[in-house]
Amino acid sequence: QNLVLVGRRSEMYIRGGYNVYPLEVENVLLEHPGVAEAAIVGFPTPVIGEIGVAFVVASDPANPPEAPALAAWVRAALADYKTPDEFRFVNALPRTSMFKIDKEPLRSELETHPPVDSRRVR
Repeated sequence: QNLVLVGRRSEMYIRGGYNVYPLEVENVLLEHPGVAEAAIVGFPTPVIGEIGVAFVVASDPANPPEAPALAAWVRAALADYKTPDEFRFVNALPRTSMFKIDKEPLRSELETHPPVDSRRVR
């Protein structure tokens, strides 16, 4: 008999040997006045293991914050390696039937449209 477990896989990702917990970074992003919602997923890379990609819903879609400003915001509060390597601005984040953020469609999006330079090391 085989046992197949179905459910959430760990959201933590490993960037350059360091554990990154997306919820910690998401909470810092949510403190930025230009961010309404944020979700971070790890993306595998050949050089450093995984990088973080942040999906961000702007508080004011007509005037979203710039990615470098968000990166600086995170770096001011957390270690450099926890800063997402890429920011993608979206109109809304996908939700489960229980209204929680569903990160699987975000991972699928990264598979079909990978980060611009996923082999870059800052």
